Amino acid sequence: MLQQTTVSTVMPRFHAWMGRFPTISDLAEAEEQEVLAAWEGLGYYSRARRLHAAARTVMERHGGDIPVEESDLLSLPGIGAYTAAAIRAFAYDQHAVVLDTNIIRVLARWGNMSDPIDTALGKNNLAAIAASFFPRTECRAMASALMDLGATICKSGDPDCTSCPLQKTCRVSEPKKLPKKSSRSVTTKLVEHRAWFWKANRLYLEQSQGPRWRGLWILPELGNAQSSGRILPEITYPITRYRVKMKVHRVVGKIPALLKGFTVDELVALPMPSPFRKVIVNLASGS
Repeated sequence: MLQQTTVSTVMPRFHAWMGRFPTISDLAEAEEQEVLAAWEGLGYYSRARRLHAAARTVMERHGGDIPVEESDLLSLPGIGAYTAAAIRAFAYDQHAVVLDTNIIRVLARWGNMSDPIDTALGKNNLAAIAASFFPRTECRAMASALMDLGATICKSGDPDCTSCPLQKTCRVSEPKKLPKKSSRSVTTKLVEHRAWFWKANRLYLEQSQGPRWRGLWILPELGNAQSSGRILPEITYPITRYRVKMKVHRVVGKIPALLKGFTVDELVALPMPSPFRKVIVNLASGS
């Protein structure tokens, strides 16, 4: 029987990922399909691909040692300003301005920032405030302290200002309203129709060519395939700014040559997006 992916399994899956690829060389030497299969349930698969590519780059260019210099870190696939700063601060205790969600909340409130933090002006103001907090040395301790402050006292919503060590210098007037963000984009609803080809105890899937779910195995689009008229249980899932309703149709007739059949046991280890996994979990045993 296939296993479903739920929120409660995220951390066990992360620990399983770390156990499967405990070193940079282990990750670099793995095949992409193995990496993607292990990543299921941990978020966007593009992150797994970038981690994989970064591991290979570290092995090829840096002898397996994660670099210290910011320019070298930023040259690695998937490494942006925040990740580079976090590596420099926490791994090497180098000068770096670390700005995660908790730290941004603390600094935005302390400076009583009225500009949305996701705008150019807001980012510039936040950078100026952060520069006054992070010292030239011992950035590891400062980043940890600000993270803890944001997680325990300067929490989202209603903070415990009376317990805050920064209360004497904090200029915030309405902490519940900070930090500000730009208005969210409207969620668009979509409906997609997928085909369920089941024959001789095998489910036939296609390997996505992208841009969405590139390299993962998915149910093919219904297209011009002849539906039996029976719509199987559907599922709704979010992806970026869309909310997608997936309707699965049992299909009769010839199976397209580009599809590949898998037994239930083979499906367990196959890399596929979580929404498709959930549909297959619900339907495979009864086919």
